[in-house]
Amino acid sequence: MQSMSPAVRDLVLVGGGHSHVQVLKHFAMNPIPGVRLTLISDQDVAPYSGMVPGYIAGHYTNQDIQIPLEPLCRFAKARFICAQVSGLDCDKQQVLLQGRPAMSYDLLSLNCGAKPDLKGMPGTPVKPIHAFIKQWPALRERIVREDSGEDLGIVGAGAGGVEIAMACRAALPVSTSITLIGPMLLPGLSRRAADLVRQELDQQNITYLPNRVQTASAVVAQEPAVNPTPDSDQTGSQPLLVHLDNGSSTQVDHLLWVTDVRAPSWIRESGLDCDDRGFLRVDANLRSLNDQRIFAAGDVAHLHNGQRPKAGVYAVRAAPTLARNLALAIQGLALTSLSTRFRPQTSFLTLIGTGTPEQPSAIATKGPFALRGKVCWHLKDWIDRRFMARFTQLPQMDSPQVTLPEGLAADLPEDDMRCGGCGAKLAADPLRRVLARLPEQKADHVTLGMGDDAALVMHNGGSTVMSVDGFRSMVDDPYRFGRICAHHSLNDLFAMGAKPASALALVTVPLMSERLMEEELYQLLRGAVDVLNGANTPLVGGHSAEGAELTMALTVTGTPAPLTLTKGGGAVGDKLVLTKPIGTGVILAGSMRGLHESGAVSACMESMDTSNQQAMTLLQTHGVKALTDVTGFGLVGHLGEMLRASGCGVNLTLDAVPVLPGALTLAARGVRSSIAQANARAIADYQVAPNLDVTRLALLSDPQTSGGLLACVAADKVDDCIHALAEAGIDGAVIGEVREASHWHIV
Repeated sequence: MQSMSPAVRDLVLVGGGHSHVQVLKHFAMNPIPGVRLTLISDQDVAPYSGMVPGYIAGHYTNQDIQIPLEPLCRFAKARFICAQVSGLDCDKQQVLLQGRPAMSYDLLSLNCGAKPDLKGMPGTPVKPIHAFIKQWPALRERIVREDSGEDLGIVGAGAGGVEIAMACRAALPVSTSITLIGPMLLPGLSRRAADLVRQELDQQNITYLPNRVQTASAVVAQEPAVNPTPDSDQTGSQPLLVHLDNGSSTQVDHLLWVTDVRAPSWIRESGLDCDDRGFLRVDANLRSLNDQRIFAAGDVAHLHNGQRPKAGVYAVRAAPTLARNLALAIQGLALTSLSTRFRPQTSFLTLIGTGTPEQPSAIATKGPFALRGKVCWHLKDWIDRRFMARFTQLPQMDSPQVTLPEGLAADLPEDDMRCGGCGAKLAADPLRRVLARLPEQKADHVTLGMGDDAALVMHNGGSTVMSVDGFRSMVDDPYRFGRICAHHSLNDLFAMGAKPASALALVTVPLMSERLMEEELYQLLRGAVDVLNGANTPLVGGHSAEGAELTMALTVTGTPAPLTLTKGGGAVGDKLVLTKPIGTGVILAGSMRGLHESGAVSACMESMDTSNQQAMTLLQTHGVKALTDVTGFGLVGHLGEMLRASGCGVNLTLDAVPVLPGALTLAARGVRSSIAQANARAIADYQVAPNLDVTRLALLSDPQTSGGLLACVAADKVDDCIHALAEAGIDGAVIGEVREASHWHIV
C-alpha cells in the first residue's frame, strides 16, 4: 500500500502473532507519516490460540479462529509479504527469506512462532498452531473412521494440554482412549483449579499420568499383516511406545505434544543475545539486549529479569507497549518514560473450556480462586469473540468519493476503486475503436502485426517474435509483482509457440527516500529477472521513472517455432483446452476491498506466479492448432477472438471451466474487477442456455492476470494431452468444442 507521504523509514514486522496484529491495528489508527510498515509471514492468516481447543471440540469453525492478515495489513496501509524467514543479517539490517532476496529494515520486530523440541521423537506438535490446524481434520477423520478403541496420548499437563485433551474428548468417539501425560497438573495455577481439572478428567474418562516423557518410539511389528485385503485401510499411524520417567511405558496410536517450546534456530544463528532455548532476550522496553534496532514479543521473546510462561495472554498484554515503543523508536525518539516499560502481570484470569458444543462449560481460575460452570464458558466465548472482532470486523474499504456537477457525473466510471494487474486494462471496445482510427500499419518485413498475441517481424538474420505487456501493481510485494509481470509478458510469446530470447523493462517507482526507491526497484527487477532467467531470457536493458504508483512493463522478444501458432487455426470438432483456472480479477478486486475468503488470495498468487512454458511445450507435442493466452478481456473475450480468427463457433460448457478457490463466493457477493462489466458485453455474442449459474457465468468475463493458455486440440489427441498436462502437475481442462461459425453457445 502506498502512503500519501513519501516513505523514508522501513518498519518490518516478522510474524503475524497476537502482538503484531495489535501493532497493525495501532498503526492503522495512528499512522506515522514517512514510515512504511511491512508484515512478513509465511501464512496469510493468524490463528488465535485461545480458540484452538474450541475449534477442536467443534464450538468454532476454522474461519472463526483465524485472523486474515492481508485485509488487516491493507487496513493499516502496510505491505503484506507472504514468505518464509530463514535468518537475519543484523549488520546489513536485512531479513533473509527462503527462495527470494532479503528485505531491508530500519527497525525490526519479531512475533513469530515457536515449536516443541521433540528431540527426534514421533508425534504431532500443537505448535506452530497453523500447521496443527491443517493436520487436525485428517487426524480426527482417521480416528473416527477407525473407531476401534484408538489410543490418543497428549504430552503436556499445563492449561493448554488440559484443554486440548478435553477438546479431543468432545470431538472423538467415546471408544477413543485419551491419556494426558505431565509431571504436574496445571503448574503455576491454584490447587483448587487442579482439583477441579482432576474431577473433570475423571468424569470424561481421561487418564492422567503424573510423569515426564523420557522417550517415544514406534512399536516394531513382530510379524507383517497376513493377507491384507486391497480395501484395507493403510493410512493409520504406527502405534507408539511412550517411556516415562518412573520406568513404566504406555502405548498410544497417536501422540500430541503441548509442551515447552524452542525458538526458531535462525534467531540464535543471527548473533542476537538469546536464552538457552534460543529465545531473544529483551529488556523491559521489549528491545533486544544487544541490538537496539530489534524488538520482540510473544513466545519468541525472553523478558530479561521478568520472564513468564509462554502463553498467548502475555503476547496480547505486551502489544500496546510494543506498538508504542516501535512508533517512538522508528522516529528516533528515546524510550525513557514509564509507559514504554512492559510489566507482565503475575496472575491473570485463565479460562479452560471443558464441555461439548451441546453442553458448554469451562473452569475459571485466578490466584487461589477457581470455579466451574456454563457461565464460565460464556465468559470465555465472549472474551475470545470480542478479541477476534477487533481484527476481523474492519470497516469496509469504500471507493474514493468523487463529486462532479450533475451534468458531468453521468460520465464517471462506475467504480472509483480501480484494480491493478489486467483489471486496469483499457476495455476491448474503446481499444478496438482507437486502433481502427490509426493509420494502417503495414510493412513488407511485418508478417504478423496487430491482432495476434505477438508480432512476427522479418529481418536479415531471420525473424523475431516480439510483444509488450505490463500494468500497475496489484500486490504489495514488489518481488512477487515482478515475477507475475514477467510470467504475464512471456505468455504472449508462449501463445505463439515462440522461444523467448530477451527482455526490456519499463518501471515506474513511487516517490520515497532514495534508499527505499533503490530497494523497491531492486526487489521488483529481481522478481522479474528470476522468472526471465528461468526461461533463459536475459533482461538486456530498460528505463525507470518516478511516478504515482509502482508499475512495470516488459518488452519481450523471441525466436519463432517452426510452426508459428496463431488464434486462427481452430477447426470444427476440435476440443478447447484451458491450462489455468479463472478468477484472478475478482479475487484481486475483493482483496482491494479488504474482503477475505480462505485460501483465495494464496491460490490466486500461486496461479499468477506459475509459468505457461511447460504447458505450451506439451500442447505443441499434442498437435495444438490454435492458441492464445487468457488475460484482460476475460475468457469469453479471448475465446471470441480465437473463434473469429478461425471462422468457427463453439459449445462452451460453463461447469467445465475451472475456477480459483473463493472466486465464486466473492462474485456472489457482487465483487467485480474494474473492466469486468465492459468485458461482459462479449457474452452478448453467445447464445446462453437458460438456468445457468449467473455467478459462474459472470466469471467468464473476469479479467485475468498471468492467466492460462486457451488451445484448440484435435479431438483424437485431447485425452493424451490432458493426461500429459496432469502428469506435469498442470490442471488442464476440456471446456468445450469448436463448432460451425453460426453456433456460439454457452451451455
